[in-house]
Amino acid sequence: MGKIIKKIDEFDNIHYIETDNELGRGGQGVVYKTKNADTVIKIALDNELPIKDPTQIKSFHKKIKKLIFKPLPIDINIARPVTVLKDEAGYVMQLLNGMEPFSRLLPQELKKEEAANMEIPVFLEELSKRDKRAALYFTHYNKSGGLRKRLYTLSRLAIVLNRLHTRGLVYFDISHNNVFINKDDIPLVYLIDADNIEYESINKQTVYTPNFEVPELMQNSPNSTYSDIYAFGILSFLTLTTKHPFDGEGLEEEDWDTEAAIKKEKWELPWIEDSNDDSNKSKAGLRGHLTITKELNILFHKLFEGGKFDKYQRPTLPLWIELLEKAACKTIKCSSCNMSYYNDVFDKCPYCESEKPKRLIVKSYYYIDGKKQEERWEYVREILEGTKIIEVPNYLFKSFDILKVDDVFLEIKFSRQTRIELSFNKTGDEKIFFESETSKPIFNKKSIRDEELKKGISIVTFSDIKTLVEIKIEL
Repeated sequence: MGKIIKKIDEFDNIHYIETDNELGRGGQGVVYKTKNADTVIKIALDNELPIKDPTQIKSFHKKIKKLIFKPLPIDINIARPVTVLKDEAGYVMQLLNGMEPFSRLLPQELKKEEAANMEIPVFLEELSKRDKRAALYFTHYNKSGGLRKRLYTLSRLAIVLNRLHTRGLVYFDISHNNVFINKDDIPLVYLIDADNIEYESINKQTVYTPNFEVPELMQNSPNSTYSDIYAFGILSFLTLTTKHPFDGEGLEEEDWDTEAAIKKEKWELPWIEDSNDDSNKSKAGLRGHLTITKELNILFHKLFEGGKFDKYQRPTLPLWIELLEKAACKTIKCSSCNMSYYNDVFDKCPYCESEKPKRLIVKSYYYIDGKKQEERWEYVREILEGTKIIEVPNYLFKSFDILKVDDVFLEIKFSRQTRIELSFNKTGDEKIFFESETSKPIFNKKSIRDEELKKGISIVTFSDIKTLVEIKIEL
């Protein structure tokens, strides 16, 4: 058990922290839990040590108090400073109880004792014989939520960042140390290290976490919304694949007396899937169709190739949000090994080769002049034993609004063994049901039999866009 330390804020409130109960640590500070479940404290660091100089402490307090009064959206998921600590470079902030560091998603952050006690599942036993480390990584990947949770987590993180950017504010230090999530499959995501947030138009600082270097920052240009996007891309690739995008064969040590000994830094190398330079390639990690859709792959190539030294070529956050969300919607969980994978890519589980579970498939299309046009969205969910409700998100029926990604338009209730109920949110939109095969209207139909849904039904909704939605169950 660590040492209990008393911290006093500027209003003489007392907070108790335990020195070995760190929530997160970065180059600029360390965050501790307190005895109050929803209160945490950040202690600022300089060269990994607490700041002692009175002038620096005063300057830090001034910056934090300025941040407290910045016009951040009231409902944005940022753990804001509430008050500064008395005579100390630190501050008190509120964080929802039960949140955990984003780093829990990264197997690289596993502690040795955790790895030693981790049970390798049957489907990874053969891999474990060849590569114990890879088997541990994939086991951790599975136990911490798999592909689906990672896609949703990144989408929600991008939403928070985008809300800052639309106010002209830069977050500065995107990394696994500064993001917190809860344990839900579609998690709440909070940024915790808010003390650097500043308007892009007046910012002159350069801040980053090692392994999240952005090229222009390494050349002493200040942080910008574009540097946030680049660091977000690094975190996204690392989170989805378990592999850092610049950690490849080019980093292998050369003999000390060769010219190659004067090596480039990691960030200077081509990324490991570079289209034009394979000098830093790597085969490690959960790569390719296992984790990255074709659309996301295009974004990563644009970001780490054209966008590496030309920040204006970097894909915008709204584009990342939509494509991460679309990818998450296409995942199903294997009922045998519990790994999630893309339903439209694999005919069976790519990890344990089990058959696909029974699943709900909802597809939406633009509907113009009474005809189905190109596909807008696809949503797939497994129907397991005990499944009672599947919630279909709003964006399948309406235009994509990044502030309403968690809104539910339709609930599909499996209330009986052979009957399914459709329950729409009260939107006031006109809806016409018809059977997919006959196109015969079935107005005001709220419940259907299981075998009917295997054939498929369709709904035309009239909201902000006219949309045709097809709903089916596949075995």
